[in-house]
Amino acid sequence: MKKIIAADQIRAADQHTIINQPIASIDLMERAAKAFVKQFTSLVSRENSVHVVCGTGNNGGDGLAAARLLAEHGYTIQCSLVDIGGELSPDCQNNLTRLTNDPDRISNVEDLVIQEEVVIDALFGSGLNRPATGLFAQLIQKINTSSAKTVSIDIPSGLFSDCVELSGAIVEADLTIAFQRPKLSFLIPESGAYVGEFLIVDIGLSEDFIEAQPSDYFLLDKDDVSGILPVRKKFQHKGDFGRIQIFSGSFGKMGAAFLCGKAVLKSGAGLLTIHIPKCGYEIIQSGLPEAMVTVDDSDDQISTGEVFENTDVVCVGPGLGTDVTTTEWLKSLLRKSNKPMVIDADALNIIASHPELMDEIPAESVLTPHVGEFSRLFSKSLDGLERIEKMKSVASNRNWVIILKGAHTVIALPNGKVIFNTTGNSGMATAGSGDVLAGIITGLIGQGVSSDRAAQAGVYLHGMAGDLAKKRVGKMSLMASDLLNELPETIINVT
Repeated sequence: MKKIIAADQIRAADQHTIINQPIASIDLMERAAKAFVKQFTSLVSRENSVHVVCGTGNNGGDGLAAARLLAEHGYTIQCSLVDIGGELSPDCQNNLTRLTNDPDRISNVEDLVIQEEVVIDALFGSGLNRPATGLFAQLIQKINTSSAKTVSIDIPSGLFSDCVELSGAIVEADLTIAFQRPKLSFLIPESGAYVGEFLIVDIGLSEDFIEAQPSDYFLLDKDDVSGILPVRKKFQHKGDFGRIQIFSGSFGKMGAAFLCGKAVLKSGAGLLTIHIPKCGYEIIQSGLPEAMVTVDDSDDQISTGEVFENTDVVCVGPGLGTDVTTTEWLKSLLRKSNKPMVIDADALNIIASHPELMDEIPAESVLTPHVGEFSRLFSKSLDGLERIEKMKSVASNRNWVIILKGAHTVIALPNGKVIFNTTGNSGMATAGSGDVLAGIITGLIGQGVSSDRAAQAGVYLHGMAGDLAKKRVGKMSLMASDLLNELPETIINVT
């Protein structure tokens, strides 16, 4: 997994690279500008006019270099440079000298006139140490209110790299092309909203140096997952791939049991038993004949049901409801069983209403809340970063794996690591998507994958299935069943 490191560590990586490659700082800036331009030209047609707005620091130097390179690529370029009497950084000054045409000088907000179709934001970089105010705030506001598409170099101007500080003006980028690593703030909902889509370009910093830096934050990618999935041997049988129980469903919510159960089987599990209320018997038996079914005493909700002695893993929660009888049953289940569990949806809501049950959750269980469920369980947080620090602490103290579902789903492991997923899209914000995720993770644990590794693989596969589904049906039409349809192809692609 690749580490996410702080702004001061990135600057240290710059210096390490400059000293040890060796390479002059101006040449490293040129390399970064070329990487930015290569990505930009692959996305933005030369038919679009471009306005590059540059500050006085190294991010402004990146912008000046990008303006020169884009002009060489045949783009119509307008360049503006903030000039309020201060000195430019040495590399910014050097790139100013390299420009054929002197840029417009901006000393007040009226000097910035945006008529182009694309704005490249190069006002501030990752070294920002105070909110953008005054003239810079006015310039940022002008960028934000223009009709141009905005592309930020490395980070949207005014955004902090490592914290959620939104008191100043911040560029609202449509796209951010960042160097070497995303910033932590890109992955937090409140600050990430300013980033738009982001792409990472390699500028040749020392990966050995970066990976040696202390950090608890990591990015999950395909290489991390490919070695997790079980490999089937010739003479194995279904009993070798896990005996799994799901407790799921209530009147009107039997679809959750179906989606979760099918995800368990699609992820490779050998034997699945679904415990459901009587009202769902025909639905599950006809819709998912591969699963065995046990039926509750109740017609409409789960009120009975025991964990079998030979069960490897239990999933509880999808479509469960929070009826009083279901609540009392869940209390009993948690107190009697020490099997690892995947706990989702209404099971989490019941536990939130009865926090003493947290002491009954088995070690190495996986909890899969969305933000609302997490807040009910562990109290509200000021922002996404505080929420992540809270889940990190709980996962470590309780020996659980916690998955916080969102645009960049976050996994907190008992060892203190926090892992951000890199797959998925907003089309997956649809009913049943979480039921599929719970099923995938349960299926992997049943096959002998540890809870922490199953969580990583499950989250990645779930998101990748969403990305494949988006290509086929688009974001607006994407349904949870589309994730199930794409899961086999996803597993093939990863392995």
